[in-house]
Amino acid sequence: MTRNILQESHIDADLLQQLAYDEKMAELGKISAGVVHELNAPLSVIISASQMIMREQDVPEFVQEMIARINSEAQRLSQLTRGLLNYSSHDQVTVEADLNITVEFILDFLNFEASRRAVVVMRQLDHRLPLIQTDSNQLKQILLNIVMNALQAMEQKGGTLLVETAAAGEDQVSITISDSGPGIAPETIERIFERYFTTKKAGVGTGLGLFVTKELVVQLGGAIRVSSGKEGGTTFVVTLPVVP
Repeated sequence: MTRNILQESHIDADLLQQLAYDEKMAELGKISAGVVHELNAPLSVIISASQMIMREQDVPEFVQEMIARINSEAQRLSQLTRGLLNYSSHDQVTVEADLNITVEFILDFLNFEASRRAVVVMRQLDHRLPLIQTDSNQLKQILLNIVMNALQAMEQKGGTLLVETAAAGEDQVSITISDSGPGIAPETIERIFERYFTTKKAGVGTGLGLFVTKELVVQLGGAIRVSSGKEGGTTFVVTLPVVP
């Protein structure tokens, strides 16, 4: 009896810790959305000012090149901030989405995370793919979870990450994410999508990332599979319907 009470207390403590973490992340998301919104105003000024300067006559060529670079980078940041604002929305809306643009958004967003882990990110995107009907925020969450999982696997030694998009039959598309990390043991890979299962040390992983990822893929009418080689490397393949 005492043992059962202790077990229940342990479960309650874990649940409380998870709820506290979720609440913290929710609050952080709200704050981040406000910060991102505030960034849009100065970015708009920078873009407008740089375009006005580029229209001026008798501006030295090297200055034109510098202003053009400023404009390009400001445009890139503006697109990123708009994407983040859309991502922070709670609304679930099915829209026409460009799979390649979504992939590029996530990879650009995680560029710093990849760089600080000495991970080289490569892209092989099929730009002939049709637009897909999907919830773009859920798709971003799926890609974010898988790519971050791959980057964390290469935390110590760096490596390479390859993201590919391709057609998967007439009415499906696929995203393949391959890393050169240490790989996943056979006894672990069978449980990788289980709720609360994690191989990360305490305080680092919740055991929910890949579980949620699979649930989101299924909600979108797709499928996800994972494979790992004996000598290392892990590959996730997500297949999604063009129209759910």
